[in-house]
Amino acid sequence: MTDSLLRRAQHALAPLQRREVDAALAMCAADPVSSVLPAMHLEVARDSGVVPRGMWAVRRRSGLQRELAGLVWNGANLSAILPVTPDDPAGDELRADVAGGMVARLSRPAALVGDAGLILDLWGRVEPWWGPAREIRPRQLSMAIGSDPTPQATARAGDDLQVQPLRRATLDDYDILLPACVHMFIGEVGYDPMRHGRAAYEDRLRYLVRAGRSFVQLGSIRGRLPEVIFKAEVGVLGGGVAQIQGVWTHPELRGRGIARAGMEALVRSVRAEVAPTVSLYVNDFNSPALAVYRRVGFHDVGTFATVMF
Repeated sequence: MTDSLLRRAQHALAPLQRREVDAALAMCAADPVSSVLPAMHLEVARDSGVVPRGMWAVRRRSGLQRELAGLVWNGANLSAILPVTPDDPAGDELRADVAGGMVARLSRPAALVGDAGLILDLWGRVEPWWGPAREIRPRQLSMAIGSDPTPQATARAGDDLQVQPLRRATLDDYDILLPACVHMFIGEVGYDPMRHGRAAYEDRLRYLVRAGRSFVQLGSIRGRLPEVIFKAEVGVLGGGVAQIQGVWTHPELRGRGIARAGMEALVRSVRAEVAPTVSLYVNDFNSPALAVYRRVGFHDVGTFATVMF
């Protein structure tokens, strides 16, 4: 891939300009759940007047002008918004040009994440340069809820378990919250973040706690000191959507209604204090998690895919 090849293409990948932020936000608003990651960074750009380095515009040739045709966010994860047009209903030309721009101009992220059809298509085009992938998860259900769940679930406490209400985490919780987060990360992503990128991982967790986007429920199991029994974070926030990440239940307490009760309380708190729509995405093979989310009231809104490096 060379710049000359990119210039001959119908679409060019270049840093987003401040004058394009409002148009980019409007593009995200067409599907706020799948566009929540770029929307979060665009809102920061709108409010601060500074466009982050990871935000890229896809511009289409239109006579002597170029019009905004799509967006690519390339940070720790890469996410793209590439709307189809009547003259390219399959989006093949647009995706081919964007894939060329990705290889030529972007560094490979930790993962590609987003709409499954788009992400897997882009991955197929850039794999010769960016591959191999460490893992591909081709079908992850994108789910959302836009109303408070009907209170139904009650965690089964008892003589062996004393449960506190769900609340926002504080830095005073950090020493017991971190092990729970690491345990979740290893199980979900497949490696220990304390051995690979510890500083960045802990910085991210502290940021979420300080921002009021980390939620925790403590409990005492068989008389032990209080520890985390349920936790989750609002990992991404933009366009009126709060994307939940890092949902975790203490291994000793699974099957006792902790997760369902915690998710119900989480949705109510997030909708009241953070954003009106709560979303998440989950592997299609994770039947226990899917059952919990559906009972809480989440419904399917799309399919995601993740390509991890």
